[in-house]
Amino acid sequence: MKSITTCVLLSLSMLFMSNSCDKNSDEIKEKINKEITEPLKIDLRGAEAQMVVSDQAFAFEFFANVFDEERNDNDENFMVSPFSLSMALAMTWNGSAGATKQAMQNTLGLGDWSDDEVNNYFKKLKDAFVKTDPSTQLSIANSIWTNKNIEILSDFISLNQSYYNATVEAVDFANPATVGKINQWAANNTNGLIKGVIDNTNPTDLMYLLNALYFKGIWTSEFEVKNTSKMNFTTNNGSHTMVDMMHQEARFNYTADETLQIIELPYGNKAFSMMVLLPKEGQKLTDVTQALKNKAYWNNLKSRMSNKKVDLFLPKFKTEYSKKLNDVLTDMGMEVAFAPGKADFSRMSKRDAFISLVKQDTYIATDEVGTEAAAVTTVGITVTSLPAPDEKIVFKADRPFMYIIQEKSTGSVLFMGAVKKF
Repeated sequence: MKSITTCVLLSLSMLFMSNSCDKNSDEIKEKINKEITEPLKIDLRGAEAQMVVSDQAFAFEFFANVFDEERNDNDENFMVSPFSLSMALAMTWNGSAGATKQAMQNTLGLGDWSDDEVNNYFKKLKDAFVKTDPSTQLSIANSIWTNKNIEILSDFISLNQSYYNATVEAVDFANPATVGKINQWAANNTNGLIKGVIDNTNPTDLMYLLNALYFKGIWTSEFEVKNTSKMNFTTNNGSHTMVDMMHQEARFNYTADETLQIIELPYGNKAFSMMVLLPKEGQKLTDVTQALKNKAYWNNLKSRMSNKKVDLFLPKFKTEYSKKLNDVLTDMGMEVAFAPGKADFSRMSKRDAFISLVKQDTYIATDEVGTEAAAVTTVGITVTSLPAPDEKIVFKADRPFMYIIQEKSTGSVLFMGAVKKF
């Protein structure tokens, strides 16, 4: 009898635990579903709608230039963030004038739009991007580190604080500890993914402007780990390597043309997505980048996408990348901004200055669950020279001397004398 009672109690206990687990599971699913809200529609009007098209053109031109440089170098994996670069350069642009301002504006594709239109555009995107999908982690941070020994014009600072929410700190660039502070800011604003963006600073540095972008999203249609298997991957030179290939069969936005296949893999509430561009058999990535240089190509391609059932294979991948962009931006038309004695950043400081460094550090990891990515763009501004230190003057009246007492405004001499001895 005791044994039967024990079994009954055990069965009831297991049933209760099972119901409890099911309840907890349902609560978790319900919580996740609550986070998946409709994406915020970002309405771009007038100049804003034109600017986003120009921004896309800048992105593809920037990518193509880096692609060409990498192809001629080691041809390794790389990733850049056009948005991070645009925002960091826009903050810098706020301190430029004359031919330098025009060159930066042309390179960024900002046309003849006014300062207010450009800054409002970036502010609108920054504010909207972080709100449009609560299930996706997205943060955009800006900072400006200035030389505490050189005056920075207040209008330049207030402009970047108002539109870009930039934190501003005056530091000693002669102090090695400053490097650690800047690098720590980069790490703090990329969830620790990017820990070092500069190696040293110099007393002639006027300022560093940084933009940090962090993204973490879960696939709307996740891959199941059990479907991931080792598969062959063929590189450009024809060699083969085994990779962890994820697999799923589902419906995605898709289209193709004679150059490529393109599929859209959305995250969270579909406010953000990964577009995967795969060259057709017989085509290469160079053909894709060439096609993207046509300003109308990208939007035409996207307009043709439709919901299709796709048997999708995508490798898991991780890329960490760092690149100095001075040459790339020079080739894109910003040469004057890098030229000492020619660059004009007179809206930033009364001192002659030029861009000494534009560098981007990036990270991306993609797996069955989603994607985590980060970018930090660093713009370094340097003065052409430091003020000459005041010459140390020694005045030691240890021998006979004269003196005059005058009325200063007129120069009238009231008294005049000499001291010859004591």
